[in-house]
Amino acid sequence: MILGVHASVRRGLAVSLEEARALNCDALQILPYPRGHAPDLEELAAFRAARRALGLRLLLVHSRFVPSLASADEARRQRSISHLARELSLCAGLGGDAYVLHAGAYSPDASPEDGVRLFADSARRAALSAGFAGVLLLENVPGGGRRLGGTLEELARLRDALGPGGPPTGFCLDTAHAWAAGYDLSSAEGALRFVARAHRLLGADSVRAFHLNDSRALLGSHREHHWHWGQGRLGLEGLKVLLQREEFFEVPGILETPKEPDADAANLSLVRGLAAL
Repeated sequence: MILGVHASVRRGLAVSLEEARALNCDALQILPYPRGHAPDLEELAAFRAARRALGLRLLLVHSRFVPSLASADEARRQRSISHLARELSLCAGLGGDAYVLHAGAYSPDASPEDGVRLFADSARRAALSAGFAGVLLLENVPGGGRRLGGTLEELARLRDALGPGGPPTGFCLDTAHAWAAGYDLSSAEGALRFVARAHRLLGADSVRAFHLNDSRALLGSHREHHWHWGQGRLGLEGLKVLLQREEFFEVPGILETPKEPDADAANLSLVRGLAAL
């Protein structure tokens, strides 16, 4: 994999590139803007130029809000469509290689099928409004309740519902979320079963990114609790399988582990070591 981290843009977009340089990252994930400040055209151009100078291979832009794209509440859904269109435009302006999105949750008085249909309609409308020609990556979630995308089957349904009229679509698979949804990635055998199922349901070429996170949550708990590699419940054998699969050599593997002092460097060192074994 092409390894990197999720870097904060709290102190500005340019600082995220400095973080990537310090950690010798080849990939980077950021939010599309610091809270309360949408970058203007000059700032976007400066970021693109700085990225080129750095030689960063891959840039993912992650949604910074929990969307209501699948909501039956029309006013709420319209606000999410407008917000997504704005972020897709910023992703293009930043030169992002893909935009990572959670599908959100369907309404209490609706069905999962209603939610999938509304999500697809919302995402298509946002992409059309933004003139977005990039790649949309649907991310799996811990599942449970009304949240869409907890299983590989549901991710496939979301992609299929977008159809040929939607933006080019792939998938970003989060190891901690998969674990929380009930996929046991703690062993080589479990990771191989997960990969085989993803290939069958999603397509080998459709898995375009990973979020590489250990977890303190219990298997199948539907709880999100990212943790440092080697200190959580996933262990390292399953991670090693993912890192060494040839079909994933050119996809980004982004660490979203807790931002404690020197933690990113330690987690990256461990993961890089496993990949080289």
